Amino acid sequence: MEKLIAVIVIFLLMTGLISAGISLYNRLVLLRNNVDNAFANIDVILKQRADQIPALVSIVNKAMQHENEIFTALSHARQNYLTANSLPEKIDASNQMTNALKTVFAISENYPTLISGKSFIKLQKTVSDVEDKIVHRRETFNDAVTTYNIGIQVFPALIMAKALQYQSMPLLEISAEEIKYNGIKFD
Repeated sequence: MEKLIAVIVIFLLMTGLISAGISLYNRLVLLRNNVDNAFANIDVILKQRADQIPALVSIVNKAMQHENEIFTALSHARQNYLTANSLPEKIDASNQMTNALKTVFAISENYPTLISGKSFIKLQKTVSDVEDKIVHRRETFNDAVTTYNIGIQVFPALIMAKALQYQSMPLLEISAEEIKYNGIKFD
């Protein structure tokens, strides 16, 4: 009788451990898929923004020929995004594009004929609309990444995450210009 109880206890412990392992694995997969889904939702908009860059460069380049380094940085960021193979590479390239676009629009304010042109105004509005969409989806993405990063760093999930080679994911950054508040500007 004692042997039967011992076998039952061992069986229940083994069943519990296996069940906990399966549950932990499923949670890690869920967290990773949430990050992938959140990025897929933002990737469409980031690609749309990358596709707008050649038109922006074409319009702005005519007015600001001596600002070549800005266009080089913008084109480089776009190319990095389009050729990125992994999620961290895409995030890094997206952050580069954000900074480069903000620089272009900031410098364009020094060219009144450029910023009053219909093509530039239309393109600036389109880029601004895309940036608004990115802001909303970036929050969702960063929430998913934060939950994922926490999920792979807590014990005992840490052990399984290391075995599955899950790596921490970077957040989509907010640039210093986005953080800085310069008061209300009237045009």
